[in-house]
Amino acid sequence: MVEAGRLAFKASLELLLKSGGDLNAIHRGYRALHSLIQERPHGETKASLERLTCLEWMLARGADPDLPAAWPPARAILVAAFMGEPEFVKRLKRAKTDGFVYAALGDLKSVRKVLAARPGFANERDIGGLTALQCAAASKMPGADAVGVARALLEAGADPAATTESWKDDVDAIYFAASAKNRDVFALLLDRGVDATHALTPALWNGTEELAELAMARGAEPDRALADGQPLLNHLIRWGQMKPALWLLHRGASPNIADRRGWTAVHQAASRGNEKMMIAALGAGGDRKRKDRAGKMPHDVATREKIAAILRS
Repeated sequence: MVEAGRLAFKASLELLLKSGGDLNAIHRGYRALHSLIQERPHGETKASLERLTCLEWMLARGADPDLPAAWPPARAILVAAFMGEPEFVKRLKRAKTDGFVYAALGDLKSVRKVLAARPGFANERDIGGLTALQCAAASKMPGADAVGVARALLEAGADPAATTESWKDDVDAIYFAASAKNRDVFALLLDRGVDATHALTPALWNGTEELAELAMARGAEPDRALADGQPLLNHLIRWGQMKPALWLLHRGASPNIADRRGWTAVHQAASRGNEKMMIAALGAGGDRKRKDRAGKMPHDVATREKIAAILRS
């Protein structure tokens, strides 16, 4: 059911429903409705006529837009706002509309009304665990006053460091601002005390060098930046994110900081078989003789003989 929703395959959904399937069933954190709106977790989903027709069909047959799903868990209208697709949002407005939705839509006037009636709202949580500040930071809605909403929430006492559990990590407002490429919200959060070094990681992981430059300008320290508990530079290389890794290296990140295994950026580049990255790491002062916890030097973990030969020279 969830996969059929992701593909907006209405004929399959009809067959599954007739066979006793549940439109609100959840698989790996997703429901069919959320999968339709967010076909790819880290990509865009266009509100095509096929998807809109399927969305309306699902809603008419009991798909509940107020149930949380996706990562981190959120109601369908919030996910639609995070995708930045007004046509999805328009069809989901029959669902519950409240301060969290207003924040995600960038509706400053409505958020101010909620705060006036309930000042503690600034630090409340929606059903899936999101804060209103996170919703504003994640918004991609055209014309949304995300920065105005974020500022109003912060002035009302919203905690910019509040985290919400996602797939395997706890995420915060600066993470959402980087993911949505909300430059003004990202800068506002830095101005309000979010650690610049912490902000560097989501900026680079989302390929947003402009935001990374903002973090650097506010004192981010590349050698203290972590991703999944590992040195950011090493982690980027490990997962093949060579462009941001080179960017970080060129801004002074040390290639000799070791991870839990004792691997440096040189070990990682050798293991990945990336000659350009490895040469850049060596050029930045990388130690080709450094041993890891198992006593292996970079040439011992190289996956290409050419790279191993360079390291032995």
